[in-house]
Amino acid sequence: MKRITLAALLFFYISISEAQKIKFDQASPYTVSEEKQDKKVAITFKVNDMKAGTKVIVSVNDAESSATKDKDYEIGGTEIPLDKTNKGEFDITIKTDNFPESPESIKLTFNYTDTSDTKQACTFTIIILDQANGQPDALQYTPDEMNIIRHLSFEVFTGGNLDFFHHLKFNNIGGELMVNANDIFGKETRFGVFFGISNFQNFSLDSSNRHVRVQRIRTDTGAYVNGKTSYTERTMIDHKKLSTSEWSYYINPTYRLNTRRSDFFNIYFSLRFEVLTTSTETEFLTDTISNVTTNRPLGNAPVFQTGAGFLLQKAVDVQTNHFYSIGFPMFLNAQDKFKVYVDPNIGFTNYAYASYVPDSARSSLTKYITSKTQAFALMRLRFTEQFTGLNITFGGEIRDVIGTYQTTINAYLGIRVNIGDWFNKATKPGN
Repeated sequence: MKRITLAALLFFYISISEAQKIKFDQASPYTVSEEKQDKKVAITFKVNDMKAGTKVIVSVNDAESSATKDKDYEIGGTEIPLDKTNKGEFDITIKTDNFPESPESIKLTFNYTDTSDTKQACTFTIIILDQANGQPDALQYTPDEMNIIRHLSFEVFTGGNLDFFHHLKFNNIGGELMVNANDIFGKETRFGVFFGISNFQNFSLDSSNRHVRVQRIRTDTGAYVNGKTSYTERTMIDHKKLSTSEWSYYINPTYRLNTRRSDFFNIYFSLRFEVLTTSTETEFLTDTISNVTTNRPLGNAPVFQTGAGFLLQKAVDVQTNHFYSIGFPMFLNAQDKFKVYVDPNIGFTNYAYASYVPDSARSSLTKYITSKTQAFALMRLRFTEQFTGLNITFGGEIRDVIGTYQTTINAYLGIRVNIGDWFNKATKPGN
């Protein structure tokens, strides 16, 4: 009970602390190049929770800044008033400089008092590049454009699939490519989309298809004499193992349910359209439960085998199915701590699958195709830590085509890479 209480308090603390932070329209660190003349730069921001009648006070942390005041930059007023929407603007002028030099930094601290009369502080870093170093300034966007760009992301989650068949172990590589473009258009930019491709593999044992069989192999030569001829009798159980590899191609139009977009938690209503290609391998694994040598009477016309007896073949089948559902995807981002994605869905599918039944001799399999329109439930989830910088990720999904097929559980453990960071270091996605 204590653990639940502490977890709840921690969640509440993170929620409150994230909500109180200043939301900048430019991502930090913000890069700007010197030019042949002085250049004014405006850092715009919004404070969601600020005590009425107070101002944001901006200061320079000289100990952590390599740029020099008056020589490299000049700042305007350090007491920043806010407008009716709690937005403000801090102006800084980058001075011209004809001497080649290394990039320099300015570490700013934005201080304010929140509505609970508590002092709050947020930092913002500006990097000044030499005008002759060949690197352009970060692209200059309007505040609304920057707000959209901040939460676009192109992410790859990859790692080893977890095999739950015999022992918990890695088996093959799986994962997901996901593009987030939520909150990009419409009134209050509440409409958007995310889409992606994923590959999972899973392994299961169909206990309903166990089959007990007896195999007899003669050990004596010559004519068979009932009750005298020796033979080895093995009792075996055949288990049917299913191994599947799934490729999923999906698109989710979204509508944000919380009125204001949060940098911490957002929940959406979504439509999900998915094409799922499933390759299923069916094979039978045999366990020998007894092995004895005997001359027990079998009658005058017994059946004996040689070697391993009748062996069932492997069978591979590929089916493509379409899934249509509604869902409520949730994105939680505790900055520098962890990220969580949870997406429950329910809908229907035109589902076709193959089943294989052994013949009476257990030597071959007969294929049967079943096709139905069925309800299904899908739970997708992903947890990414952000403490280490490795972005270690546990992800996967649980899918149940209700009343038709067994539940599949797909999981992987790997890492997260945000491809968007490779192309634009000035953006920081919010999902």
